[in-house]
Amino acid sequence: MSCITLRGCQIGTGRPKIILPIVEESEAAVLAQGRAFAALPADCVEFRADWFAAWQDEAALARCLAGLRAAIGEKLLLVTLRTRAEGGQAAASPSEYAAFCRRVWRSGCADLLDIEFYTAGDALPALIAEAHAAGTAVVCSSHDFARTPPQEEMLRRLCAMQAAGADLPKLAVMPRSRRDVLALLAVTAEMAERHPATPVITMSMGALGAVSRLCGEAMGSAMTFASAGKASAPGQLELEVLAPVLDRLALS
Repeated sequence: MSCITLRGCQIGTGRPKIILPIVEESEAAVLAQGRAFAALPADCVEFRADWFAAWQDEAALARCLAGLRAAIGEKLLLVTLRTRAEGGQAAASPSEYAAFCRRVWRSGCADLLDIEFYTAGDALPALIAEAHAAGTAVVCSSHDFARTPPQEEMLRRLCAMQAAGADLPKLAVMPRSRRDVLALLAVTAEMAERHPATPVITMSMGALGAVSRLCGEAMGSAMTFASAGKASAPGQLELEVLAPVLDRLALS
């Protein structure tokens, strides 16, 4: 599996890097959470902008991003506008979604921008190329909160994200059985072994899939999400639980 380095953080080698999500509505609450997260043992802060009440206000978004960038110090900043179709809060048209992405990379504050695979559609390669030109790395994501697709479909999505230029393809699915969790892990391992052009982020959601958030180093998922306050998806483990386990399971 390959590795990308941002702010000195090597994603794709060693233990999975930990992401803490911020799911707050006001600028004050976002920045307060950012300041609190700055002192915690995590590698990346995710700003879930779909929860931010003023995400469509360009000036308010720019001010909040600048404040958050300062608040978290040298931790990585991942910015995400999660749409309702992918389990988030934002009702955004394709043009609104693209405009948001451009505001984020023009701000110069984000190290990583999440671009949804299906929401971007045919515009995905161009959006990724624009982000790269602005110096922003891209997490390309796909979520299924109802099921775990067949292994062939999960593999196809991740490979298509790679082909579009994503730095970190991401797949999150909901298991209905133990076999679903195993299927997600098998696809993760196959990406690491047979399609190592980029690191990947994968997870099986909910309580049944929690093990997938712990075994990334062994199976090939480069980053994992933890909660230190409000969780942003079902099955996220508390940081105080996750971090020591990842340390104990470290292979290197």
